[in-house]
Amino acid sequence: MTGGAMDDGRLLVVCKDDCALEVIDLETATVVGTVAASGVAPHEVVATGDGALAYLPVYSDAPVGSPGTDGRRVEVIDLRTFERIGEIALDFASRPHQAGLLPDGRLVVSTESDDSVTVIDGRTRGVLARLPTGRPESHTFAVSADGRLLATANVGAGSVSIIDVASGTLRGVADVSAKVNRICLEPEGRFAFTADQTAPRIAVVDTDLVERVAWIDLPAIGFGTAVTADGSRLVVALRKASEIAVVDLASGGIVHRIPAPDHPQAIVLHPDGTRAYSACDAARCVVEVDLSAGRSLRRIETGRNPDGIAWGRSPSSGRGIHSGRGVTR
Repeated sequence: MTGGAMDDGRLLVVCKDDCALEVIDLETATVVGTVAASGVAPHEVVATGDGALAYLPVYSDAPVGSPGTDGRRVEVIDLRTFERIGEIALDFASRPHQAGLLPDGRLVVSTESDDSVTVIDGRTRGVLARLPTGRPESHTFAVSADGRLLATANVGAGSVSIIDVASGTLRGVADVSAKVNRICLEPEGRFAFTADQTAPRIAVVDTDLVERVAWIDLPAIGFGTAVTADGSRLVVALRKASEIAVVDLASGGIVHRIPAPDHPQAIVLHPDGTRAYSACDAARCVVEVDLSAGRSLRRIETGRNPDGIAWGRSPSSGRGIHSGRGVTR
C-alpha cells in the first residue's frame, strides 16, 4: 500500500444519489467530512490549490441531453469546516456540470444548456465571460497546463471544441464520432483525448489543426481519461469492462489492464505521479491503482453512485470527524 506521506492529500467524491460531496483523507483512507448539496444533483467538483475550498456545480436530475431540472448555481464549500458558505448564481439556463481552475485561480464551469463554458472570478463570484463551444452538450472540458487553451467534449454532438481562453474565441470544432464522453489534454495542450462511446477507441485530436488525427484502440469502450504529468501515458477507465487501462502514448499499446470494481468513471491522478483514482458507481467505492506496477492498491467505500472525483491538498486545520467508512483490500 502506498500513501502515508506527510500530506497525501484528499479525494473529493460526488455521490450523485446522495446529492452530497464526500471528502476522503488519503493517509487514513476514511471519509472525514460530508456536505449535502442544496439542490439536485451535483456531478463534478474541484478544489482550490490550497485545498481550502471546493466548487460544486448543481447540475440536473437528468442525464446529459435529457429533459429534467436545470441547475443555475455553483456551491462554494469550506473544506475545513465541511459547510456550504456561499453560491455563485448563474442567471441564465446553464446546467453547470464540470468545474475547473485556470492557473490564475479563475473558476471555469461547463454550462452546457448555453452551449458554453463560463469563466468566473472566484473572489467576487461574478461571471467574467461565456465562451461559446459551437455545439450542444458540452459536458466536460480540459484546460492546458498554461491555461491558454480549453477543449470540450460535446457528448451527443460527437465532437471536440477548441477554445482560446485569452481571447474567448472558438478556434474550431473537430468531429469525432456519433457520441463521445470525457476529455483530457496532454500537459502542453497540443493533443486532446476523448472516448468514443460507439466503439472501443480513443480519439486523438490535434488542437492546432482542430481535427482528429489518430485513434487509439482499446479492449473495451472507454470513459474517463487522464494523461500523466510527463505526457508518456494515458490512463483510461473502461467502465463496462470494470478495468483501468494504461496506454503508452508513444506506441499506442496497452501497458496494463487493471481490474477495478464495477463501473469506474472519471480518472484523477495523484500529484506523486504513481497513482490514479476512479469512482466506481455501481460498487459504491473509489479504487486506487499503481500505474507502474499495474495493480489495484486500495478500495475506499463511499456513498451512493459516486461519480465526479478530484484531488486536493489537506488544509492546515479543520480536519473534521471520521464517518466510519474506510478501506478494504
